Amino acid sequence: MRNIFELTKGEQRIVILIVTMLVVVAFAKHLWQSQSPAASATPQSSPTATPNQLPDKSGKRP
Repeated sequence: MRNIFELTKGEQRIVILIVTMLVVVAFAKHLWQSQSPAASATPQSSPTATPNQLPDKSGKRP
């Protein structure tokens, strides 16, 4: 029985081609998703500025 990792030069090239194509597709998908307007359209909650309420001389807040 032939070893599963004993590949001919042609088979090695096919495996390299398939792996390379998978990496390219994954990278392209990542770039497409990171640049899509839907990802940037989601509103991000930012804290609203509130005026500071300093305690008066009695120590109570207004």
